[in-house]
Amino acid sequence: MASASLLFLAIFAVNVMPAFAPPTWMIMSYFGLHYPDASPWVAAGVAAVAASGGRAVLAQFAQRVVCSRFVSPQMRASLSEVAQEIARRRTASALGFLLFAFSPLPSNVLFLAYGLTRAPLWLLVGPFFVGRLVSYAIAFVGASALSQHFELELSFSDSLLYFVATQLALLVIVYGFAKVDWRRVRTERRLRWLS
Repeated sequence: MASASLLFLAIFAVNVMPAFAPPTWMIMSYFGLHYPDASPWVAAGVAAVAASGGRAVLAQFAQRVVCSRFVSPQMRASLSEVAQEIARRRTASALGFLLFAFSPLPSNVLFLAYGLTRAPLWLLVGPFFVGRLVSYAIAFVGASALSQHFELELSFSDSLLYFVATQLALLVIVYGFAKVDWRRVRTERRLRWLS
């Protein structure tokens, strides 16, 4: 039970971080390597609840930022256009979020950008939970199987530069997302930047 609590806390903590956090699937794989006899669905359930909760907190943080004096009314109105489009296409949006959640792609940028729009969080968090539940179970089962056949020595120092560079690039993408004039994109079908 202590290991499940530790898993929850670790995954919640890294999912609240807007950038520079290790991917959750790595934590799940680590857990699967060290606890190969644990139930993959229980571990995946704990992880999916923690990740969904952490990402919801991150999106709420982005919602607070967009309401602050640091964000211009013009940018706020543009991001509101995205929220309205998401609301108009709920089914397609939820399906897109579900497909994204099945992937190992980092979700911090998605939740930051989504939070900036101030669209309803349940539309993203629900599909995210389902997708991550399945993908975390797969990561756990894969790591458990590896632990029974191989003795692995993990070193993450080689990938530090790549990790930092991708996190910085993803933050630039979120900034760019917020600077797009989404009203013009929707009405004129042309990409325009807010001044």
